[in-house]
Amino acid sequence: MASRSDLLQTAQSLVSAYNSLDAEAIMGVRSADCVNIILPASLGIQTMNNDEYAAFFSRNLRLLKDFHLTVHDTLIDEAARKVSMHLTSSATTAIGDYSNEYMVTLHLTEDGCKVDRFDEFADSKYSAEFLPNLYEYKAQTDKANS
Repeated sequence: MASRSDLLQTAQSLVSAYNSLDAEAIMGVRSADCVNIILPASLGIQTMNNDEYAAFFSRNLRLLKDFHLTVHDTLIDEAARKVSMHLTSSATTAIGDYSNEYMVTLHLTEDGCKVDRFDEFADSKYSAEFLPNLYEYKAQTDKANS
């Protein structure tokens, strides 16, 4: 059974991997069967397995510079092997500064060393306003460069 320390260590490893924008390290903290669920469901983003999440992340990775997550609060449920965190992010993009707020719940493997399920609530209002503009800029830039 995973200890509180094991669960916290895995969560901290995941945050560190995101802060370094290291796709390999991020994927390394996920179990082979991990799924990523971006909520609320009204955003219409499908549940992603590891291959789908790696593609999603690599597309977005190129758009962000100096990405940083700050952990504001962490709750650990040892019996359920869950870690919930309140986070904020900041980054620089080609169209301006990016910042978002998240509530995530990590469902961890029995040994507490890998993430089996990643539930992510993002600031849907901010995401719906900022991200389409960033994706449009990227599409226009790609078109101009081809």
